[in-house]
Amino acid sequence: MTRRLVVTLLGALLAILCDQQDQTSKAAVPPDTTAMPSPTADSAVVPDSTASTATARKQDRTRKTARKSRLLQCALNNGRFNPRKWLEEDHTFPPPGPPGKISRFDPIIRKMARRYGFDWRLIAAQIYAESGFDSTAKSHCGARGLMQVMPKTASHLGANPVELEKPEVNVATGCLYDRRMVTLWKRNVDNREERLAFALASYNAGRGRVLRSFSSEDSLTEWKKVHPLLPDETQDYVHRIALKYDFYSRYALP
Repeated sequence: MTRRLVVTLLGALLAILCDQQDQTSKAAVPPDTTAMPSPTADSAVVPDSTASTATARKQDRTRKTARKSRLLQCALNNGRFNPRKWLEEDHTFPPPGPPGKISRFDPIIRKMARRYGFDWRLIAAQIYAESGFDSTAKSHCGARGLMQVMPKTASHLGANPVELEKPEVNVATGCLYDRRMVTLWKRNVDNREERLAFALASYNAGRGRVLRSFSSEDSLTEWKKVHPLLPDETQDYVHRIALKYDFYSRYALP
């Protein structure tokens, strides 16, 4: 009985010693920290978001330039004036105030351009070509205000001619007339930029005068082919707006 007890105790003691030795050997081996590096480690791979953002911005600028290049290029190539000199003649720009401001009428222009579906910078360019942002301007033929609206046109569009010197009334009436012209030219011209050029020409010379030079039978359906047949004043009017719009688009936010 005693021998059997001694053997049992010795076996238990041997098992305890083996278990302690195994635990000691495991603790001696350092953990493998290279398998899962820390997210903040220098070796972590970080996507180059700066490069991708810069590429996206460049592509966006390219797309915008491509959309405007047809009319803008036509203005640069066919303008009967010096584009650079004409742009530099605007001594009132940039006006005092925060960056991106075009004139003191910006809030009104933004509001009315948005109401009638235009880029407010386009309307600002048109206003500069019409009146130089002079709300009291009056032409020899009777056109009035910022967008030089004729009293007869104002009456036809439902506005009060007496109120044309009020900036909000004048810009609203001019934008409405722009929208009417764009809608009418949609019947004849598919390209949006071409349609805008014909609409602006109609604003200046009248749609009937522009239609007399427009002919689908003679393939006279593109601005670059039609504008030489229009009055010089009308050609310059559209090209000046195109140049100013491009300038404002690079200076002021949409």
